[in-house]
Amino acid sequence: MSQSVDDFFTQLQQSREKVPKKVTSKINEIARKAIEDMSKAAGKFLHEDLDDDKHTEEQVKAIIELFPESLSQEDEKGYLPIQSALFTVSGRSSVTFVPLMAREGCRLGVGGEENRGGLLSVMPADLNQMNAIEWLSGASRAGEKGPASDDFDRKRAQVLEKLRDLNLLKKADIEEYGLVHNALHPKSQRRFDFFTSWDPAALEGRDSQWMKPIHRAIRSDREEKEEKFEMVLKAGMEYFPERLGFLFCKKDGISACKKAFDEIGVDKAMKIIRTCIPPSDDHPILHHAIRHAPDLENDIAQYYPDAVFLRDTNNHTLSQVEFYMNLRRGKRTFKNNSCFFIKATDAQVNTMHPETGLYPFMLAAVGNKSDLAAVYYLLSRNPKLVGHGENKDSDGAGSSRKRQREDID
Repeated sequence: MSQSVDDFFTQLQQSREKVPKKVTSKINEIARKAIEDMSKAAGKFLHEDLDDDKHTEEQVKAIIELFPESLSQEDEKGYLPIQSALFTVSGRSSVTFVPLMAREGCRLGVGGEENRGGLLSVMPADLNQMNAIEWLSGASRAGEKGPASDDFDRKRAQVLEKLRDLNLLKKADIEEYGLVHNALHPKSQRRFDFFTSWDPAALEGRDSQWMKPIHRAIRSDREEKEEKFEMVLKAGMEYFPERLGFLFCKKDGISACKKAFDEIGVDKAMKIIRTCIPPSDDHPILHHAIRHAPDLENDIAQYYPDAVFLRDTNNHTLSQVEFYMNLRRGKRTFKNNSCFFIKATDAQVNTMHPETGLYPFMLAAVGNKSDLAAVYYLLSRNPKLVGHGENKDSDGAGSSRKRQREDID
C-alpha cells in the first residue's frame, strides 16, 4: 500500500539526519523541481482556470502564499496573472480577484517597484500602450447588451472601488491616464459615474492634457455618439448646473452645443439637451446662449420658449444680457444702430455688467471698438453714473475693472 504524501514528508523530516547526504541531495533536487513545477501549475491556474463564480479570495491567497512566484509568471503571450484577470474567456471571469492580486503583488514586488503589483504594467501587444488600470476602466465586451453587458461593467466598477479603498487607485490617475475618456461609453456607464463622482473636475477639463469630455463625446467617429453626449451632459448638469454641464464650452471656437447640432442634428441634439436640462427646471439657457453662442439663440428658443421670461443668477433679464453682450462685442454703433441705444430701458442703462464690473457706457468706451457717440448718449441718460465709477475706484473696484476690461474682446 502506497504511503500518503503527508506521511512521507513527516517521516522525511524525522529521518533527514539519518539519510546519507547523497540521498538527501537527490531528494532536495527532486523537491526543488517539484516546487518549481507546482509553482508553474499554480500560475497556469491563475491564468486559465480562476473563476469568480467558483473560487474564493481565501483560496487564491493560499495559492499565492504557497507559490508567491505564481503572481509573476507570464503566460505565452506575456501577460501577468493580474492582466489575464481583466479578460473574460468563454464566459469565465476572474476580474474580482484583481484587488487581491494587486495588494499581494505590491508585497511581492510584481512588475517592479512603484508598479502597484502589476497594475501599471503595460498590456502586452497593446498598440496604445495601456496599463491594467486603463484597460480596466474602458474595456467592454463587443456585441453584448443587456444583463451580460451590465454585469461586465458592474464587476469592474466594484473592482475600481476596492482598488481605491486599498489606495492602489489614486485620484490623480483619472487625469494622468484619461480614465473619464476611457469610460466614456454606454457599456461603461457605472465606471464613468464612478470616475466623475470622484473627480467632477475631470468633466471641466481645465488645465488638462485631454479634450473636454463633452467635446470628446460629440466629436467621436464611432457609434453611440448620441448616448455619449447624453452621458457627459447629464453628469455635467449633476455637478456643474451653473455652467449648464459645459454645453456651451468651446473647442477651436465651436461650442459643444453647436457641434452637437452639426453632428447629430438640431432635433436629436435638443431632445437630449431637454432630457438633461428639463425646461421645468428653469435654467436660464437662453442667457447662456446669448453669452456664448448667440448664433444658436433662435434654435434653442424654439425648445425653451418660457426661458425668455427667466432671470439669471445676477437677476438680469434676457434683454439686459443681450444688451450687455452686444455692447461688449462692439457690434452695434450709435451711428448705424441708434435705435438699439435709444430703445434701451433704464434698467439696461443703469445696471452694472457683473462679469466685467462695467456700466454700459464703459462697455461702449473700451477697446478698439470705442464708440464715443454711444458713450455720450448712455451718459446723458444718467450722468450720475460717472460719480458711481469714481466711488468704485476709490474702494479698489477700479483696479478690478481694469483687469476685467483687458479680457473684453
